[in-house]
Amino acid sequence: MLAPPLLCRIYSVKEAPLEEAKLSLFALLETGQLDVAANLLQTLLELAPTYQQVARLLDIFFECSSTALVQHPAFPYLYAQALCRARKPEKLLCFLEGITPSPQLGVYRAWALVRLGKPHAALDELETLPLEAELDFGLLWRTRGEAEFHLGETHWRASFERSQQYLSGVALGRSLLDEGGFLNTSGQRAAARVKWSEALTYLKNDPYYLAWTHNSLGYALLKDQPEQAERHLLEAVRISKQAAAQEFRCRALSGLGAIRRSMGELERARSSYQQAIKAPGDISDRQQALWGYAHTLRRMGQVEEAYARLLEAYQLDPQETWIQADIAAARLMLGDQPGARESLSRVATWGERSRILRSVLEAELLRQAGQTKTAKAHLKSLPLHNLWVQEELGCFPELRRYTTLGGQASAQKYRVEVNPYGPLEVWVNGRAVPLNSTGKPGELLVFLLLHGKAVNLERLIDRLCDDKLKNQRKALWEHIKALRLALGWQESVQSSSGIYRLDPRAEWTCLEEPLPLGSKEFMEGYYSDWILERRPLII
Repeated sequence: MLAPPLLCRIYSVKEAPLEEAKLSLFALLETGQLDVAANLLQTLLELAPTYQQVARLLDIFFECSSTALVQHPAFPYLYAQALCRARKPEKLLCFLEGITPSPQLGVYRAWALVRLGKPHAALDELETLPLEAELDFGLLWRTRGEAEFHLGETHWRASFERSQQYLSGVALGRSLLDEGGFLNTSGQRAAARVKWSEALTYLKNDPYYLAWTHNSLGYALLKDQPEQAERHLLEAVRISKQAAAQEFRCRALSGLGAIRRSMGELERARSSYQQAIKAPGDISDRQQALWGYAHTLRRMGQVEEAYARLLEAYQLDPQETWIQADIAAARLMLGDQPGARESLSRVATWGERSRILRSVLEAELLRQAGQTKTAKAHLKSLPLHNLWVQEELGCFPELRRYTTLGGQASAQKYRVEVNPYGPLEVWVNGRAVPLNSTGKPGELLVFLLLHGKAVNLERLIDRLCDDKLKNQRKALWEHIKALRLALGWQESVQSSSGIYRLDPRAEWTCLEEPLPLGSKEFMEGYYSDWILERRPLII
């Protein structure tokens, strides 16, 4: 291990840009001060507790790998630690291939192996390490627990508990997050929620992992407590707007799409998935976003576009053959029976949802072949209360009629309620909307509601836009865009021939008097002329 950093007292990442730190580091290297440079690198790593900060440091480590610093005994350990914390197992394993093995580096090699789906090799690596050596025991036992879980060992939790004796802060939070994920996968959802709730305490200063934890809680609650699930998923989306968590944004938006899809709010789900496709994320995140978007489109009857998006998702990673089951569903909905059978034959691994989809498709193929009795018998094994079953049967209404669910599933209608008294409050289908209580999008919504739900462009600009703005039309458009995003569906605010109107298919309600009368100020925190003019009339 390194000696205490020499520059800790005079240098802090928090006080100077990373670029300045880089200049200082390379100045030290040019003068041959390798020990001091290594100490500075260690300090930078210690002062970078969050995922994004470590990810940014990797560029400096990479540039250092072509300098004399790579020969310093501390450099491999520091670089391995940075790659591990930045979740780069492939790069870590590649880096370690050319490095002289050591017990310290063996822990990181084992972590990389288990993250790359090689739990046997990871355990073999850990077994070779002398426990009397100075190792990262928190990571060692956490890695052992993860490998044991993947191998079906019953004592994997004991390894996690042992690891947490050595961990604190964000590192402890990450361990609890992972443990919760394994508990959830093994069906222990209540225990998973406890671990994730604990993790929130330790991850509050790391937006990336904090968003991940809220996202995990949201998915775990999706079936049993959908409203609570949505609150967690909305929080994940909110946090992912921060630069430090932007790489999680695609996954967070997909989670929001999933909960709204499960509630039958297909237009809101489609909007979330559309945003997810455009957001930062890795290949897996993008594939899930495309799948979710396509699945929602299938349920909405937009099968041609759904099919195209499914093909796009599959091409991102052809090893994920489960998508072929959804491709089969789209092909069958388009009338291509041979193509549907061909796609089903390409599925290599059948998960729970894929097996349900296969059963539905087989029943539909039987129905289309005129084998009604056999098709009905095929459906009897399906749990009709299951969301996936209901979603897939909704795509085949003739088949759905063979069940107690009846024919075509009814579309979810939107009910929007607005209370403009006190801080502005807005609900869609009884659930709060994350709308700034003093922002222009909220003001736009109330103005439309109080003026017949349809107002021309010129009047909106005159009453809502600041005269000092150079481009008032652009400003108004941004407010409309923000309102649509907050409400959750693109058609919530429609435009035609210079008229902006609220979606006539939705039910819109605005409280016209405060309850009790006069108890709260109209549009509290707003000071536009039309609001100031209206307040005395209400009183």
